[in-house]
Amino acid sequence: MKRTLIGLAVLALAFSAPAGVAAGRGESVDPALMQPPLNESFGPWECWRTGTGITCEGHRTLTAVGEESFWACDGQPVYTNEVNERWQRRYGDENGLALKTIQHVNTKGVLGLEPDLSGPNLNTVGYFQETFEYAVPGDLSTRTDRYTGLDVFIIGPGVGLVVHDVGIKTYDIDDNLLFAKGPHPVAEDFEAAFAGVCPALKEMGA
Repeated sequence: MKRTLIGLAVLALAFSAPAGVAAGRGESVDPALMQPPLNESFGPWECWRTGTGITCEGHRTLTAVGEESFWACDGQPVYTNEVNERWQRRYGDENGLALKTIQHVNTKGVLGLEPDLSGPNLNTVGYFQETFEYAVPGDLSTRTDRYTGLDVFIIGPGVGLVVHDVGIKTYDIDDNLLFAKGPHPVAEDFEAAFAGVCPALKEMGA
């Protein structure tokens, strides 16, 4: 009975909350206030005031079906099916100037030499967090980008591990590598990191 009364009280408070105030959130804020501008592809954004500033949330899902990837094997394109999901939370000061953005990324897909991916394929996954931090609030030129987790993982039946990039790495706004911990072949030499893709597909009979 006591639990029921508490639930009714919470429900009453929710219905009596001012317009534009979601449960557990402060006053709604126009996303256009945020600087630098929020990434439109993650919209519609939701922004609200907190005790110390403004918080915004957005989500994006990109799906590739039979699309050409960024490399080829002896002139033959490598195709991909992939689902890429990203969730962003931007933290800004009371004026909307960006302080930090945390992005969670989940990717899963396959790579192969057939446009319909009907032949032997490699499996790809990525599960990591990106943290964008601004040394000067709202100043994009001072932003750093830190990856934490499994960035690139490619494996195939019978051929084993092809690419494995995992750990922590940080870049400045010009994509200069500032810090790295863990095996990061993609960061060290992009072309060399994926050099095993074509031999692996060939070994699999693609």
